[in-house]
Amino acid sequence: MDILKKIGVMAAGLGISGLLGGVSAVLFLYVAIEAAFAGADEVLWVYLSGIFGVVVGGLCFKIVMWAGRSQRPIK
Repeated sequence: MDILKKIGVMAAGLGISGLLGGVSAVLFLYVAIEAAFAGADEVLWVYLSGIFGVVVGGLCFKIVMWAGRSQRPIK
């Protein structure tokens, strides 16, 4: 049963982190498009928005995995 719980927590973590990472990447890309109108390099901002989304998604995944760990008492 422990393996099923771990798989469930990982699936939930991937879903939550994927959603938050995607939303943050889209929001960052919106800011990047506004910056592109001001004369910034477009390709750089697209790469930065992708990196930002991956970092936010990775952090959320680590938080979900940390929160889903079992609470074993110290012996």
